[in-house]
Amino acid sequence: MKSIFNRRVVAFAAAIAALISLSATTVSAAQVSGAIIGHGENSHPRDLSTKTRVVLSGGQYSTMITKDGKFVFPNVPEGSYLLEVQSPQYIYPTVKLIVTEKEPRAYLVNLGSDWSNNDNVLQFPLTLAPRAPASFFIPREGFKLSHLLANPMMLMMGFSVVMLFVMPKLMANMDPEAMEEIQGMQDATQMPNFEMPDIAATLAKFSTGGGSSSQAAAQGSSGKKRQ
Repeated sequence: MKSIFNRRVVAFAAAIAALISLSATTVSAAQVSGAIIGHGENSHPRDLSTKTRVVLSGGQYSTMITKDGKFVFPNVPEGSYLLEVQSPQYIYPTVKLIVTEKEPRAYLVNLGSDWSNNDNVLQFPLTLAPRAPASFFIPREGFKLSHLLANPMMLMMGFSVVMLFVMPKLMANMDPEAMEEIQGMQDATQMPNFEMPDIAATLAKFSTGGGSSSQAAAQGSSGKKRQ
C-alpha cells in the first residue's frame, strides 16, 4: 500500500511540475498582432502587395499579411525586437518591440537614434501607416532651357553674337583719332608675316648651281694639264 501511495504522490508531483513549466513557457511568450494600411485616405487593404511581409529583427521571425492587412506573431519569446514592414509599394516606420511576462510594449523609433529612447509609445494592436511611397528608380530629367543657358559654351557663343552686332555701332560712333590709335595697336600686336621659301625652287637652284660649278672645275683642271 505504501508503495502504491508513493507512486501516486510522485505522479501527482510530476503533473504539477509539468503544469508549472507549461504555464511558465506560456507566460514568457506573447502574441504580437497589428495591421498595416495603404497610402492615402481612399486606400484599401486589398491594394497592398501580396509580397508584403512583417519581420522581427531582420528576419528572425516573419509573417505575411492577410487580405485585410493584418498580421500576427503567435509566440514571441521575451526580449527586444525591431519590427519592420518589407513592402515593394510603401516605406513604413520601424517599431521597437519589447516582450515581457506582463504585456508587450511598442515604441516608434528612427534608424540611427538611441535605442533607449521610449518617447513615442504605440498601442496594441499595432496600426502602421506608410510614410511615403517607395521609389526605387530616379526619373530621367527632361530638356530644360535653364540648363542650356547655364552652359559656359552657350554663354560664350551668346556673348560673341551680341558683340558682333554691338561692335560695329561702337566703332561708328568713335572719333577718327581713337580709331587710328586702335588700328595702330592692332597692327603692333599682329605677328610679322614671314614668307615661306619655295622648297622646289631652292632645290632646283641648288642642283643647277652645283652642276655648273663642278663642270667649271673639271674644265679648269683639264686646261692646266694641257698647258
